[in-house]
Amino acid sequence: RDAAEFRHDLPGYVKDGSPRVAAWLNVAADGRLGREVRGTSKSRPVEARAIAKEVRRLIEHDSKLTFGVIAFYSAQVDEIGRAMVETKLTEEANNERGWRVSEKWATTINHEGKTVERLRIGTVDAFQGKEFDVVFLSMVRSNPRGIFGHVTSPNRLCVAMSRQKRLLIVAGDDGMLRATNAPKAISPLVEFHKLSEVRDASRV
Repeated sequence: RDAAEFRHDLPGYVKDGSPRVAAWLNVAADGRLGREVRGTSKSRPVEARAIAKEVRRLIEHDSKLTFGVIAFYSAQVDEIGRAMVETKLTEEANNERGWRVSEKWATTINHEGKTVERLRIGTVDAFQGKEFDVVFLSMVRSNPRGIFGHVTSPNRLCVAMSRQKRLLIVAGDDGMLRATNAPKAISPLVEFHKLSEVRDASRV
């Protein structure tokens, strides 16, 4: 495949004229309010809002690019879906989740001239066999105990980190990567961070 198929000119993700393929949107923990919300299914509202804001900024730049947002927890999927209501990417709906992708952002005509899904938000399972030009992966876990949960599953992490065609952006608290057990427990994310262009969500 020609290299042009993988190019993009997304603002903030091009360096020295070359498009980045790996990026980290750092959503640092700001005291307890910035940590994950405990429960059967985890969520992290501050991270959800940062993702919603950044997806909205990028999706408007190129109408032909498609976007996927993956979270390891269904509670975070809903947190992101609700956060996107504020950015008009989603809208309230009378369904099980209480929201859906807004019609304006549901489909687009891609660079090959095909009508395709433009924006999808879901768990890893919802992305099996699917690809999007730009994928956001919500790490969710942010705690002082170095507990990573679903992020430690090699199979799920492999699927989550291979759905992008042009750019993968991991959104999360990179302070978790400094936990003593991180290099062993979540080595793919630790190595990805080393390759990434790191952006501070508070400055985006």
